[in-house]
Amino acid sequence: MPVTHSDTKGPPPSADSKHSAVAGSDVLSRRLAAGFAWVSLIALAMCIVLDVLLGAVETSVQTMQSEEAAIRNGLALATAVREQYIHQAHVLIERSAGHMDHYPQAFEAVQSRARSLRARLPTSEHARIDQVLEDSRRLDELFRTELLPAIQRPDLENVLRQHHDTLQRLSAHAVEQADALARAAEVGMATEHFRAMRSSRLGLFLGATCMVLIVVLSVAYTRRLRQSLLAPLASLSAAAERFGRGEFEQRVGAVGEGELQAVADAFDRMVHELQQRERRLLDAERMAVVGQFAAGIAHELNNPIGVIRGYLKTMKPSQSPEMLGEELKILDDEAAACQRIAEDLLAFARPGQLQRAWVAIDELLRTSVQRFTDSGQAKARTIQVAAASAQLFADAGRIRQVLLNLLGNAVQAGPVEQVIEVSGGPSIDGRHYEFSVSDRGAGVSEADKLRIFEPFFSLRDGGAGLGLAVCHGIIAAHGGRIAVEDRAEGGATFRVSLPFEAARPEVTQ
Repeated sequence: MPVTHSDTKGPPPSADSKHSAVAGSDVLSRRLAAGFAWVSLIALAMCIVLDVLLGAVETSVQTMQSEEAAIRNGLALATAVREQYIHQAHVLIERSAGHMDHYPQAFEAVQSRARSLRARLPTSEHARIDQVLEDSRRLDELFRTELLPAIQRPDLENVLRQHHDTLQRLSAHAVEQADALARAAEVGMATEHFRAMRSSRLGLFLGATCMVLIVVLSVAYTRRLRQSLLAPLASLSAAAERFGRGEFEQRVGAVGEGELQAVADAFDRMVHELQQRERRLLDAERMAVVGQFAAGIAHELNNPIGVIRGYLKTMKPSQSPEMLGEELKILDDEAAACQRIAEDLLAFARPGQLQRAWVAIDELLRTSVQRFTDSGQAKARTIQVAAASAQLFADAGRIRQVLLNLLGNAVQAGPVEQVIEVSGGPSIDGRHYEFSVSDRGAGVSEADKLRIFEPFFSLRDGGAGLGLAVCHGIIAAHGGRIAVEDRAEGGATFRVSLPFEAARPEVTQ
């Protein structure tokens, strides 16, 4: 049976974790609702307070308008009292009743102004109004009963001297009271103006305070939601990109609360299922190509076996030892070719059988290149190695097998004077170690890149087409990737990426 390894970061989420994620899936919604509720309550309270203060301002304005009318009536009352006295004086000075046509209107004006002022002023000022009315009535009574009958008599001067002080006193007192009423209205108007200004300032202060509080709460909730939403979303986005590239080694894990954590758990469950399905699919595909392997191996073995049988038929004891030795050498080469085909087939059929240990990958690359060169397989090619030190939990023998296969292909791809470059170091994200083999050959076409890791596909005449397929299986068993790229200066680069955080495998038969 095929051997599989578990290289996940942990077991799939349990039923309890699923239940807890569902139970807490409304955390963000409650947090959003609480934030908007607080902001809305503050805004509503601000509107209510401002409405109350605006009502107070409106009341003060109405009162000020009433006080303004009272001021006008008070001034008009004082004017009416003066006009009453003036008309009386004209009648007495000219000793003619001709001015009596306007006098009743002046007296009635005092009465009507006083009644109108009574309705606009507080009860504390009604005594002054009554006093004005009383003074005006006494002026009128004195004028009609004592002075007006004496205007045609010779003793008018004596009558005037007798009542002059009383007339002036009553008139001055009435005017003084009317002016006092106007000043009282002014004081009331000033008081209401102060109240209106105070309410306006208080409204502005409370409005500004509420606006600042709303802004502060909005910023605080925005930052909190930013921490609760954006960072987990970035983690989910990065995880989606990894999963899209087929990197299933690292799970999403804990990224947030509520709904986002539920999504993260769903991602982890999805990846676990994808890994299981991918393994089952790979096993099914491996079984499906057994027939293809059988046909390919039969075809590949048929040629060397045919050569062996042909030479066996032609070999005779009478032949010279030199000729027999040459023919035996040919038979040995063809048998070795059959052995290589069988070994490649076994390696491809069982890529998951790994013997992992901690390996200094840089030393492994250097020693493998040195062994390749010392064995003469480099065929006079220059191989340059530049590798950064790192420790990987890997099968050193299988990684060496991959590197030697890539070096052999590089030797076959380029001229004798070419320089083959082997380099290694951590990836940009820091989670993988990448090593590459670059040649200066003709490169690989775009169409061939899609099939170069398929079994029995070869770009070399006489090649079995299993070498790169075996390399792909070995690297996949380590949880890594292998790909081919074009070089800007010509040739091809085969790049291998192995994860640093590969877990110890659990081998299952």
